[in-house]
Amino acid sequence: MLNKYIKQTQKKLEKTVKNNNKSLLKKPYTFLASFLRPVYFSREFLMIRGIKTRNHSNYTSILFFTVHKSASTFVKNTIFKLVEKKLQPIQFGGLLSPQQQNILFTNAEKMKNILNPKGYVYGAFRSYYDFPGLDKYKIVLLLRDPRDVLTSQYFSTLFNHPLATKAFFEKRKKYQDYTIDEFVLEMAPSFQKKYADYIEHFLHKPNVLFLKYEDMVTDFGPWLKKISDFLDLKDNEDKLQEIVSKTSFKVNKEDKKNFIRNITPGDHIRKLKPETIANLNQLFEQELRQLNYVI
Repeated sequence: MLNKYIKQTQKKLEKTVKNNNKSLLKKPYTFLASFLRPVYFSREFLMIRGIKTRNHSNYTSILFFTVHKSASTFVKNTIFKLVEKKLQPIQFGGLLSPQQQNILFTNAEKMKNILNPKGYVYGAFRSYYDFPGLDKYKIVLLLRDPRDVLTSQYFSTLFNHPLATKAFFEKRKKYQDYTIDEFVLEMAPSFQKKYADYIEHFLHKPNVLFLKYEDMVTDFGPWLKKISDFLDLKDNEDKLQEIVSKTSFKVNKEDKKNFIRNITPGDHIRKLKPETIANLNQLFEQELRQLNYVI
């Protein structure tokens, strides 16, 4: 009940602050969001400090890897629904800042003590990390056309991402005068590395299921069934149908302030200059070909 109340309060304050960046609630909101994270993510907080919750599940743990702006939160929650009562969900990203995550996730010794090959579903991780014993886990990898990811990242950074930290306020301030093309070209190299790492370490591995965002939004039912089959989930047709019936990938009108702004594949073609797209095609050429995206 406490977690639910915190989340509802956060959403109300978030809406007020997002619509008025000069709101007097800005500082109290960011403080409250930071202060209450250990309460909302108490299981994660205890795990990081070496206190593991009791878990007797024999199901193989899942690691969910992806990149930002690929419906990662939706997919993470969908996986949680599929495996509920079998695996406990762990969301380190909800508790830790990106900088804190990188420090923790690159500490092999600490992650060896935190991660458990049985009983949990961890995610979403939005970069590749060389966790100990990756072959002992079921890994779900979700990727989207990187050109669309970068386009969506611009609108997220400038207009619709939740403003829960001081760091994100500063990031928005930094890029407020950038054009979308300038922003995309500056961000592109770091995303190219993410895709190259995923391809090198995960693609075509027997314990990895590679999924595309584009397949999800165009043919959700079969896409969801792939996840269920990969996770060896049995007799769950009713649950699959329930999830499909409650899911829609339609946006009636694009609004840059809405978190779900545009889901249609190929959005970069409509938003970026031809010369920007040409630069991206050159930078991501190998990754686009290996992931079967049209150049």
